[in-house]
Amino acid sequence: MKTWKILIIPAVVLASVIFFRVQTGWLQTSEFVISSPKVPEAFDGFKILQLSDLHSARFGDNNNALLRRIDAAKPDIIVMTGDMLNSQRDRGEVILDLVSRLTGAYPVYYISGNHEQIAAFLARQEGLDWYDRFVHELQNRGAQLLDNRRVELEAKGARINLCGLLIPLPFYKGKNVASYEGEARFSPEHIVEALGSLNREEFNILLAHNPAHFAEYAAWGADLVLAGHTHGGIIRIPFLKGLLSPEIAFFPEYDAGMFTMEQSTMVVSRGLGSVPLGIRVFNCPELCLIKLHSAKEGGS
Repeated sequence: MKTWKILIIPAVVLASVIFFRVQTGWLQTSEFVISSPKVPEAFDGFKILQLSDLHSARFGDNNNALLRRIDAAKPDIIVMTGDMLNSQRDRGEVILDLVSRLTGAYPVYYISGNHEQIAAFLARQEGLDWYDRFVHELQNRGAQLLDNRRVELEAKGARINLCGLLIPLPFYKGKNVASYEGEARFSPEHIVEALGSLNREEFNILLAHNPAHFAEYAAWGADLVLAGHTHGGIIRIPFLKGLLSPEIAFFPEYDAGMFTMEQSTMVVSRGLGSVPLGIRVFNCPELCLIKLHSAKEGGS
């Protein structure tokens, strides 16, 4: 057998290993500009860095590569939009360490995703208190937990509203289901029950892990929604979109990037970790840097 035939299989295997290592470890920062006349001039240029779906991944020793990316973005605040740990065989040490290293330099806001909720359920089922201790430690290290809470961000006497929505597990899609088919459909009333109504004269940001309910977020009055969950479609088809949702439904509507609906904009992060299938194809881990722009009525 010719030498090249003997070598081709290990060469292909090696190339595949390198490809997948690059795909799961090569951090990218995507920038989005959000312009609105409701953004006060004091917030013009305000930068929000979104981290989502870390799933306890590490980038470099002690996540130093991720921290360098964060510092390079020079954000005003950091928001974490859920699934920062795994629901099983994980006690959150990676995200706690990351929070400890961030909160000295940046305000950090955190909402729970489906994995946090599953972890909490499993801990209770096993009669363990580790998840409660994780939440306590998360806050003790300086992160603000915004599950069904809102805060006002202030600058030079002006303010914008930052709201965090905890989406109960029944409102996540089932396996192989392209649209929600549960006991009741998610509605704006669920958001009102959790967070109350909005002052629509002010600029309102909603952190919501699951992007599937964008229509409801927009109807509630969110000007900007920051979401994750879909992992960019796990396998991205070049120049098209993501192939799979975490529920293994094909071509999720809100896979990654920026979407608009009436007066609302949603940014969906591709996320950082590689759960559920453990792979990312043409879909490098992503940090989202959102820049607010104070646009004048009828102009830019």
